[in-house]
Amino acid sequence: MRARRGSAQARAAAVILLLGCARCAFAQGFFEALPVKGYVKGDVSLDVLNAGDQKTPVARVRWVRLVLDPGTRDVAWEYWPEREMLLVEHASGERLVFERIAKLPPPADPSALLPRGRIGVSGGAVETFARAGGRGPGAAACAALDGLLRTGSGDLSFATADLAAPTVRMGIAQAVDAALSPRARALVADTIPILYAAQTKGLPVETLELLDVFFPGRAFSHEARGLTFRPSGTAPLNPSDGAWRVVTDPPEMLPGVPLS
Repeated sequence: MRARRGSAQARAAAVILLLGCARCAFAQGFFEALPVKGYVKGDVSLDVLNAGDQKTPVARVRWVRLVLDPGTRDVAWEYWPEREMLLVEHASGERLVFERIAKLPPPADPSALLPRGRIGVSGGAVETFARAGGRGPGAAACAALDGLLRTGSGDLSFATADLAAPTVRMGIAQAVDAALSPRARALVADTIPILYAAQTKGLPVETLELLDVFFPGRAFSHEARGLTFRPSGTAPLNPSDGAWRVVTDPPEMLPGVPLS
């Protein structure tokens, strides 16, 4: 009994250390570092249907990859930052988005945190940042913490190399559970198998790599039984529509590659 109590106390102390080290890191708002205008580089829209009912979609999905315009032409557009968005709208009207940011230029300060991934649901969001230099300022206990999880209630610093550690997983799980309502968490869990299954119709799912941070060690099903997919015949989901503004900060989406 004493050994178990000691083990539990050690785990709790480790989680407290993780939470306390949040003070060692600072990250600006997720979208503040991102250009507000992007050119569409990839775009896939699908309807999700019950196998027995091919008329009424149970959900609509859109994946879009944007090349973000940095506002300067001293860098070739192939090297501009990119923003991937997986937008999902269920027949219930519930919406959520999975986002991944890539190719952001390194900041002048290697300890600065840059936005990497985000899950947005009506009523809450969880976001992750990464430090380009791999080390943070402040106390030695925080020096190796190269990642940050941001929720509505606070920040949690962590070392990406330690995502397999039980204490790190427990700290992240507690932070995500506190940020998202039970309904929001259920919506995320129900949506992920749909997205994986939609790969059969050409839906890219690399954006979901961010799940390794938000749900480390959790294996989501890649199969959604009883569902079929078809290319959407209606206007694609538009993150600039008013209903999406509680889920994400919409970029200005322009067709094609930028003018040189």
